[in-house]
Amino acid sequence: MQNNSSKNETIIRAYSIPIQADEVILEFIEEYHKLARKALQEILNAEKFTKVERKQLRDKLLENWSYATHYVDSAINQMLGLVKSYKKKLKKGKKVRKPRLRKKFVYVKSTLFTLKGSVLRITITPRKHYLEVNLANYPHILPFLKEVLEGKLRLGGLFLFPDRLVLNFVKSVEYFEPRDWMSIDINLTNVTVLAGLTVYRFDTRELYHIHRVYELKRRRAQKISAWNRRLSEELLEKYSRRERNRVKDFLHKLANKIVEIAREKRMGIILEDLRGIKEKLNGSKELNRKLSKWNARELERLIEYKAKWFGVPVVYVNPRNSSRVCPVCGGRLIPREGRLVECPNCGLVEDRDFVAVLNLRMWGVWGSPEWVGGFEGSPDEGLMKTNPYGVMAVEKQRIGLKLHKITPKPP
Repeated sequence: MQNNSSKNETIIRAYSIPIQADEVILEFIEEYHKLARKALQEILNAEKFTKVERKQLRDKLLENWSYATHYVDSAINQMLGLVKSYKKKLKKGKKVRKPRLRKKFVYVKSTLFTLKGSVLRITITPRKHYLEVNLANYPHILPFLKEVLEGKLRLGGLFLFPDRLVLNFVKSVEYFEPRDWMSIDINLTNVTVLAGLTVYRFDTRELYHIHRVYELKRRRAQKISAWNRRLSEELLEKYSRRERNRVKDFLHKLANKIVEIAREKRMGIILEDLRGIKEKLNGSKELNRKLSKWNARELERLIEYKAKWFGVPVVYVNPRNSSRVCPVCGGRLIPREGRLVECPNCGLVEDRDFVAVLNLRMWGVWGSPEWVGGFEGSPDEGLMKTNPYGVMAVEKQRIGLKLHKITPKPP
């Protein structure tokens, strides 16, 4: 395993606070949006975009710009990033749409704001108009504000929306040396975590239920468009917003709990590499609909950035066949009733989720065996020598409504 416990890394944590923008601010955001769209079109149409073309575009955009000039540079940099990402995906053969700027917001560079005490002052028009926000009015920001004032964090670039301001707190993190590693298996209706000799199972059926409920509500709202299109669009927007908020809240709480366990036990975290998993699976219509409600990658993203913020090292492993390979002898497991699987070679009968986290833990620490893709047989040493648990029985104990704590004990 590549151990990043001694590595330093810059981590960003974003928080949103509501604001009440006056007419000047709203007009400024609108003008910046127009400016950014114009910059995007110019960059897309340019055959090449060197320093010369950049200066020409900057001069052109500054002609009718009455706000701080640094915002023109922000817009150009922002659009360059979009175009580079678009061209990179095209080069890889992916089907992507041309970048479009839909949401209206302004990127505020660090040169365009100052923080004095708890008061954040953003320059709109130099020596004429400013936006001032007292961060002390937002309790959830106070711990981060205190660390900024102490020099432990710094405030990075901001995102200004018509109704909110997104703050980016930047921290240089040094990862601790883990005592052990915990592995995480994310399924459609549960998340299983192996931490030492304890297995935590989190029930995520409520998350699937949230998606399903709002899917049905949107279907009914779409039918209204036949006789009232405006009402239909308003309902669709409302239901989508509520769904996002409820899902976001659920995932944040779950990620916080998992990272809390890792910190208490001083363990690193092993995650499944699920990048592009939905694109790789071409199942039935019903399967595709279920996968659309699977928030695995979003949960992993939250776990990763929350863990790294506290210096918890995170690694990814290939999860292929993690629930189909016997962790004892390396044989192919066959399904039994319910969630159980059985190894015909050594007779192991175990819960498939426990098998998955056990394999992920071993592969994360020692590396995935080369033979994991097939089942022609296992190497002479097998997995037993890297299995710190041996063959175990699992005792399940219910804790609360959403958390099952499973303690493995020797037979």
